[in-house]
Amino acid sequence: MMDPSEVEFLAEKELVTIIPNFSHNKFYLISGDIGPFNPGLPVDVPLWLAINMKQRQKCRIQPPEWMNVEFLEAKKQEEKESAVFEAVMNPHFMEMSKLLLTHAADDITNADEVHALIKDLWDIRAAKLRQSVDKFVKEQATYAKLDNLYLMEINTVRPFLTQALDHMHTLKNNTM
Repeated sequence: MMDPSEVEFLAEKELVTIIPNFSHNKFYLISGDIGPFNPGLPVDVPLWLAINMKQRQKCRIQPPEWMNVEFLEAKKQEEKESAVFEAVMNPHFMEMSKLLLTHAADDITNADEVHALIKDLWDIRAAKLRQSVDKFVKEQATYAKLDNLYLMEINTVRPFLTQALDHMHTLKNNTM
């Protein structure tokens, strides 16, 4: 089982676009070459590097396309109206938005609104997940198929679900 910090570590490998304010040749990283860096010219870098550069005031971070109010409002409405889990914009949307809103809120247009919409979207999906788990346990099902769940969501329900399944198995064996 992964804890939230491990899931966040995986999210930090996602690429984001920065606008550097310095010049430098390529960075040669284990995961691949990044750069060159020229002032004012966008370059894609891993999120961890973008945050590090932002903290050192070496760049501005361009938020991902999905981090805007209009898109998130539409996604929230779509998720609310659907009985199943809808595909989200990025498998690490929660972790990425948390990191970007913490370290680069000044680069995000309407950051407070974006934050509220992402939290609303998470809450809607978490409620659906709780309902699905509740139904699964009450029906004593042996398997379930849940599409469009992402690592952080799975990890929030995993401890409860595995424990509930263990109890159900024990009860089933004791009544036979």
